[in-house]
Amino acid sequence: MQRMTPWTQRGLIAVAVAFVAAGMLFVPRLGIEADEAIVANGLYDHGSAWYSWNIAGAEVPVMLISYLGAVKTWFYKGLFIFAAPRPIVLRLPMLIFAAGTLWLFFELLDRTIGRRAAWIGTLLLATDTSYLLLNTADYGPVTLQFVFKLAAMVLLVRFHQNTNKKDLAWAFILLGLGMWDKALFAWVLFGLAIATIAVFPRELRKHFNPANIAVAALAMLGGALPLVIYNIARPLETLRSNAHLGRTELPHKADILEQTMDGYVMFGFLTAGEPGPQPGEPTHWYHSLSLAVSRWTDRPHRNAMLVAAIASVLSIVFLWKSQARKPILFGLIVCAATWLPMVVTAGAGGAAHHAILLWPFQLLPIAAVLARIPAAPAALVTALLCGSNVAVTNQYYADLIGNGPTVRWTDAMDPLDRYLTDLHARKIVAADWGFMETMNLLSKGSLPLVYADTGSDESLNPLLSDPLNVFVAHTGGAAFHPQERAALEDLARREQYEEEPLTTIYDRNGRPTFDVFRFRKLHL
Repeated sequence: MQRMTPWTQRGLIAVAVAFVAAGMLFVPRLGIEADEAIVANGLYDHGSAWYSWNIAGAEVPVMLISYLGAVKTWFYKGLFIFAAPRPIVLRLPMLIFAAGTLWLFFELLDRTIGRRAAWIGTLLLATDTSYLLLNTADYGPVTLQFVFKLAAMVLLVRFHQNTNKKDLAWAFILLGLGMWDKALFAWVLFGLAIATIAVFPRELRKHFNPANIAVAALAMLGGALPLVIYNIARPLETLRSNAHLGRTELPHKADILEQTMDGYVMFGFLTAGEPGPQPGEPTHWYHSLSLAVSRWTDRPHRNAMLVAAIASVLSIVFLWKSQARKPILFGLIVCAATWLPMVVTAGAGGAAHHAILLWPFQLLPIAAVLARIPAAPAALVTALLCGSNVAVTNQYYADLIGNGPTVRWTDAMDPLDRYLTDLHARKIVAADWGFMETMNLLSKGSLPLVYADTGSDESLNPLLSDPLNVFVAHTGGAAFHPQERAALEDLARREQYEEEPLTTIYDRNGRPTFDVFRFRKLHL
């Protein structure tokens, strides 16, 4: 590894700042999505954590759901003391963490492949469309997974080079924290283990002794201790609730992986496909620039990263005896072995926030191969790949300006929060998924939110009978679970209640998004 010069440091800072700036373009135009808002569970009323500890009379969230730990919640508990929950407060820290992973990836490649490969890989990661969008709206959540993974790998490479057990211990503490943050991190650990055994068996044997094994095991146990305690208190609940083999659904999962690699996956999921009754218009110079670039580039929806990754892997035939062989094999095997559990696990691997967990190892073969060719063509290919990334990212932004976000990230969340706050209802009953967590976060638990259990008439009847209660649901075309409102309205008819509309909340593009209503008893 070459010594990192001041110019190198300044260059990395510039790349990180550009990454955060690109993400910040999206932040204010996206409403907070329900899975993003789940960090409020355990912080505020009306949103309990799945499993908590009671310490000195205070509830300390440990697990938000059976496989999702409260690491991120602990972070925001401190942050929300100083700043109210808003999109920028929620997203900017994750963007900064993600920008930090660029530096970690650079150091990892610099220590293992070389300086040129480090710059190539880091620039490709910084411009990667899916990586930027899934860290900007960290609904997975995935950002801390990248931080823990890459920081641990840098420490493990340092340990290999200097045999300092502190590096080994901290690496495994971070891997344990990754498991507590999200138990799906086990897929990543499996991929890394298989790739290390396959590609670096001699290096692994060098450090495989009882002392190192004990340090690694104890450190990982320490990092994952809350998850371990939870699975003792509720015996193996994480495993029992989530590790189910099922139909592989290989074509669908392969399609999601392909779309995540070439940047297509969030079109129609994050950004709306149509402009709605009131198409958005540019209000700043950079809006006009984005729309102009979209026209100049013929509105691209896919970048060249998948093609580049496949070509790099195939080039191993010509580079088998070169120093590029091991990075190519490691990147290929770690991606394949990480993806394999997603393929065989029921309900996993069929969404972008699962596929993205392979990142950034798909870039290792590309960086290793481009580092082997002359500097001028390597720079040209890197620039073209980065340009294709930026063009697709710009298309997302252009779509967001004109079409706005989809209902999952609707910008109607803020007007809904203001309306419900001014309404002073006794209870606010959510009759659909997708906004209760967001309302709880934005209101800091002050809204009296409850979820409509449409499977139980006994629980719904008291909610219907109180005229001071109001109900909220997505409008018909925007509903996630339309059967829930249908069941509520069916019970109301049977019990002779009349639905009374209060208002409809529209998004910035004029699309009806939320219905707010209540029920009155019919007097016959």
